[in-house]
Order: sequence, then C-alpha cells, then structure tokens
Amino acid sequence: MNFCYVVAASDNYRAGLTALLNSLAEHSAEAEVALLSFRLGDDFLEQVEERGGVRVYHSEGDHQVTGTAIERFRLASDLAPHYDALCLLDCDMFMTAPCDLFLDVAAAGFIVTGSNGMVINFGPAHQERYQIDLGSPDYPYAKVHCTAPIFINEANIDWFDALYNSRRIDSWDDFLYLNVLGIHMGKDKKMIVMPPYAFTGIHHYHIKPVTGVMEKAGTLLSGTEEQVYMCHGKYWDEAYNADLLKVMAGYWRDEQLGERQERQAQNSLAAILKAFEHYYNGGALVGLS
Repeated sequence: MNFCYVVAASDNYRAGLTALLNSLAEHSAEAEVALLSFRLGDDFLEQVEERGGVRVYHSEGDHQVTGTAIERFRLASDLAPHYDALCLLDCDMFMTAPCDLFLDVAAAGFIVTGSNGMVINFGPAHQERYQIDLGSPDYPYAKVHCTAPIFINEANIDWFDALYNSRRIDSWDDFLYLNVLGIHMGKDKKMIVMPPYAFTGIHHYHIKPVTGVMEKAGTLLSGTEEQVYMCHGKYWDEAYNADLLKVMAGYWRDEQLGERQERQAQNSLAAILKAFEHYYNGGALVGLS
C-alpha cells in the first residue's frame, strides 16, 4: 500500500513539527510525509529532506491561516490520486503508536477521524449559516469530529475539495462547517470516529480523571486502558502546560474532586511530556535543530 501523511506548518510550530516528523519516522517509516511549508527556514527544511521520507511543498498563502490550515486541504486533494490513502494532520500533534492500520481502513473506502467529545444539534442556525439543508430542522449529531486527524482516500476526497472551494470558512478551517458538509455529502455514513482520549486528547481528556494518560510497559494508555495513538497540543510551551493544570484546578473544584485526582492529572501530563521529549529529541533518529 502507498500511504501519505499531510501536514502544514509555519515556523512558530517548528518544535511540534519536529516531534511529529520524528514520531512518524518511528511509527510509520514506510509512509511518505507531505509537508506544506509556510515560511519554514531553509536550514530546517534541508535537514528534513536529507533524512528522507518527507517531500516539501511551499505554500503560496499570504498569511498563516490561508497558508497552512486552509491550503492543506487543497494539497491533500491534489495528492490523493497518487496514494491508496492519506491522513491530514495538525503540526502540533505527535504519534505515540503505529497508525497505518487506519490508513488501511481508509484505503478500503472508510473515513477514520477523532471525536470532538460532544454532541451538537446542527439545527436551523447552522444550516442557514452554511446554506445547507440537512433534511430536518433538528439534527443532533453524535459523530462530531475534529479536523485532524482524518484518514481518507481518493474516493472521499471530494469532501476536502468542497470545503476548500466553498470559501465559507470563517476562521482557520472551521471544523463545524466540515462536520455539516460531511453530513450533507453522506461522509458520516462511512465514518469511524475514535474516542478523543485515543486520538487527540481534546478538551483535556488526556489529563482528566478516568480518561487521563498513563504509561504501562512503555505504552501510553488512557485511564480506560485504551491505547493512545497520538497527542495534540503545544507541549513545548511551558505556558501552555501550566495553563492545562490551571484549567483543571477549576474542574476539580467544580466537580468536588480531591488531591488524588490532582496527582493523577499531574502524572498524566508528565507521561505526555516524557513522550513529547522523546520524539522532539529525535526518537529513533538524530534530532533536528
């Protein structure tokens, strides 16, 4: 099978991109990586290309939003005919386990993505906003998913084309529109949505009680002992990490939780940071600088 991971990045996300590329090299060495560069430094890109497995494309967007988050949909659409399946990623993600199985599933015609951890009723306000009729004034949707990761093949890439060509994107890539558009195009009928604590850890799932990350025998698991395949966040940023625990302090107070849950959250974050540092420093490879 011929697989590709598609990611866009700018220079202020270089640390996250470094961890991502190293994690892909460790867990998905046979798949290619298509890197859409928005003004990444030449020295860095030369190091990336010298190691092999990464093909660099240069974004022509005039600012970061159009040049990365939006243009990656166009690049994925352009590349899809050349691969059995591909995966759209954010540059502040890193893999913690092999994910090529999900590319196999996508190659068979399904879509695999990660749950946003909520149910949204895409009612009249959403349908009017996007000028899309979902066939019912109320449309409670249990497959609300994040923008990344999305494992997909050429047969379903018209979804990305429709998003890119719509020009109705409000900010970044507007994941709500992506969800509504997916329903309208029937993509939800062939979609597998993985739990947020297995894929992205969005909404603090990776440090919350019950679902928080733990390490067993070198493997990251959720609190429900499901494998954690990837993490998503600016874990190179000390302020970001401190804010995670600050937000959780309010959660412990509101939910009347105690010191045990606080320690669990701290231990979960420590396990994630340990994994991030492993990949940031090179993982199985020599680190990038």
